[in-house]
Amino acid sequence: MTAISVVVPTIGGPRLARVLDSLAGQTLPHQTLVVDDGSGDPAIAELVRERDGVELLALERNSGFSRACNLAAQRVDGDVLVLLNDDCVVDEGFLAGLVEVLDPAAGVTMASSIMRDWAEPELIDSAGMELDHTLLVWDYLNGEPLELIERGVPDPVGPSAAAAAFDRSAFLDVGGFDEGLFAYWEDVDLVLRMRREGQTCRLAAGATGTHEHSASFGSGSARKNYLTGYGRGYVLRKWSVMTARRIPAVLARDAVVCAGQAVMDRNLSGVRGRIRGWRDVRPQFPYPADLPAGRAPSALGTLQRRLARRARLRSRD
Repeated sequence: MTAISVVVPTIGGPRLARVLDSLAGQTLPHQTLVVDDGSGDPAIAELVRERDGVELLALERNSGFSRACNLAAQRVDGDVLVLLNDDCVVDEGFLAGLVEVLDPAAGVTMASSIMRDWAEPELIDSAGMELDHTLLVWDYLNGEPLELIERGVPDPVGPSAAAAAFDRSAFLDVGGFDEGLFAYWEDVDLVLRMRREGQTCRLAAGATGTHEHSASFGSGSARKNYLTGYGRGYVLRKWSVMTARRIPAVLARDAVVCAGQAVMDRNLSGVRGRIRGWRDVRPQFPYPADLPAGRAPSALGTLQRRLARRARLRSRD
């Protein structure tokens, strides 16, 4: 039987109990490691002590999502590494669904779950990631009706790290997450490196759950806008995106994203983040030429769907 290790990074809060309770109902045996990323919250240790089969890795300081996951991946024992945010709740059969589609011998080393919108469960929050030709990331099938899955959809380019499975050896062989990315966009960079090695992702229709989008940093917060902007600038330069042919498309999309943040969130943290992320890295890889064809919205389309999601999230606040 395939050994499964589930890693749940957290910085504290009431959501952790919910995700651990949902893992306790899984049909497949598994190891669970909670990573307290420097919160120092004694309630986390108490929650872990109360549950059989759950271990705790307590870090002295908040070192970021990427480092927390990398340390956990080196410590656990499973052949399959499942990453699960503490703002998720998974359905029965979640782990079985992920394991079913993984096939390392055939190069399938990534599996994406299907997470419902927590407030509108008939809608999909994320079924992995979608990348356009500027490598701008979007949650695959976000806002689409859940019933769409039953009709059959293409596999995503890769999974979202919020609820994903990887062949652990493949994850470690490419170096895990780039720890230069504190949080956000680390999964984009990882997926690109794994695809560079000829590995692919499958959508696990049987692995479902619910995700409370942006529960950790808050939708539109200055902190989140900075971190997502940093990741965008970092990936643009690391993956050699900014050629003469692609610069107009990059500028158009990023201008509308940052303008939307300025108007709706009243901060320009995304601009500062992009500049800093660009400065902090050097080109390391050629632009990935093997991305699967898919919808690539215009700059206006990018703005429209981001505004629609933001409006849904704001209405719940």
